[in-house]
Amino acid sequence: MNIFEIINNKKYDNLEIIDDGKKTYTLGWLKSQIAHDIIRLKEDKCKNVLIAAKNNFDFALCFLAAAFAEKEIFLLADLNKTFLIEEEYISLEKVKKCDNIHSGDIEFKKPDYDKTYITLFTSGSTGIPKKARKNLRNMVVESKDLLNEINSISPLENKRIKIITSTRAAHMYCFVFWLVIALCECDSFLLCADEIIYPDTSDIHDTIFVSTPSFLEKYEKYGVNLSKPPKVIFSAGDKLKPSTAEYFKKFGVLITEIYGSTETGTVAIKTGDENYRCFGSAEIQTDENSQITVKSPYFLSDKISLNDTIEKLDDKTFILGARTDKIVKIQEKRVNTQEIETFLNNTDLIEASYCFKHGEKLACAAVLTQKGKEIYLNTHSQGRQTLVKQLKNLLKNKSEIVPQKWKFLYEIPKTNTGKIDKAKIEELFNMNLSLPLVTNYTIGETEAEYEMTFSKSCNFFEGHFTNFPVLPGVVQLYFAHMFAAASFNKKILASPAKKIKFSHVIKPDEKLKLKLRLNGKKLNYTYEYNDIIYSSGIFETSEN
Repeated sequence: MNIFEIINNKKYDNLEIIDDGKKTYTLGWLKSQIAHDIIRLKEDKCKNVLIAAKNNFDFALCFLAAAFAEKEIFLLADLNKTFLIEEEYISLEKVKKCDNIHSGDIEFKKPDYDKTYITLFTSGSTGIPKKARKNLRNMVVESKDLLNEINSISPLENKRIKIITSTRAAHMYCFVFWLVIALCECDSFLLCADEIIYPDTSDIHDTIFVSTPSFLEKYEKYGVNLSKPPKVIFSAGDKLKPSTAEYFKKFGVLITEIYGSTETGTVAIKTGDENYRCFGSAEIQTDENSQITVKSPYFLSDKISLNDTIEKLDDKTFILGARTDKIVKIQEKRVNTQEIETFLNNTDLIEASYCFKHGEKLACAAVLTQKGKEIYLNTHSQGRQTLVKQLKNLLKNKSEIVPQKWKFLYEIPKTNTGKIDKAKIEELFNMNLSLPLVTNYTIGETEAEYEMTFSKSCNFFEGHFTNFPVLPGVVQLYFAHMFAAASFNKKILASPAKKIKFSHVIKPDEKLKLKLRLNGKKLNYTYEYNDIIYSSGIFETSEN
């Protein structure tokens, strides 16, 4: 049952379509909400609409209004990059109810699937983000194949299932797996727009859960009890850690991993330990370098080549290999950064890593194991230098070129689609400021806490002060702001902190706890340890 085909049939007006976590809304209600914007958009000569909604509930309504108004639709994951559109457009952030217009005043014309175009943008992981233009038919076909896959994993048994997500709908994966399938198969699914932000407070029981590896890892990290697991979990954006897959397996659910791209849509899937197999109507080919080329009805062009290599087992199954863009050239030598990451992650010093070319040198961002942290914090052996030396010595047996620049992080930054945030990592390497070592952390909806140490090797201790180094107040403010911005789904304003109080000096290698607490639009921070409060202050936040 497709919403585009039944919307004019009044007998379906009481069919529940969307749930915001508190209330379920019917097709009749939905029609009354979008009628005004359909008329307004049709009257506007501009043919392009940017869906600029800040939450998934508004996104769904805005998308339907634009589709029924027969506009070309643009989806942009980062609304700060509207310059990428390069065309005149209408920005639609939220549908506006008009009391003078009722759904009965208009006829909802079914969109022409072949002429309703939707433009998304790639993540830009290999450079500048590229446009990926598709039509609605591409996505409807993909959603029908997805329904078959869901039934093969966990049969629906004529029961409507909530489909819920932890990611944003402006991304291709979420757009099809969460929104399009729920709209095109609304007798099988109820679209749940209650966005999953914190794993320990969200109800995903008996749902189709669309998520990412970085979000699923939080269930493992915080030991969330999944005695009531979802029916199916889809994961896309990056490789899933084996330990995360095992964690969910303990609760009787196997995670289905999605392989594809913004341009191709879904190419293949794998559940549990099986190899990747082609998804639905997708077909794969390889060239002489084992690089993959995809043919499928999920995009407009004849075929698309990706930056991945594969080992083809047969026409439908394969093993995913390295990305061609993970090969960099340094000192006239080719370096496979993926091989270096894999090697580091298998040592007893590194938990996760990301290697890349920074300037003319190889750089590495890494998350330390407990053993690695202990070496780093050993004040008697110049801990950080000792650790870097050990890592370089280990790598010399693997690669002629080893990382010369290192940053030790509490986690590898990820985008909200679960991909490594390469721009954020490069930003950390570009700033001329040493980072504290975070040894433990917890993040909740309104509170976060980071245990950290500023080692004596940090560059901001130099000259502050001679023979008596202390942590500068401006550095304390900088990191309080940085960790606050990383912890909460809010923008921390750049205006000066308020009610700043410096009570005790912070010396090198001292253990600290940075505590952050949201209270409305105020964000309180304190640096403390045991009964000593070293400093405190308040930041202001804006809406998401």
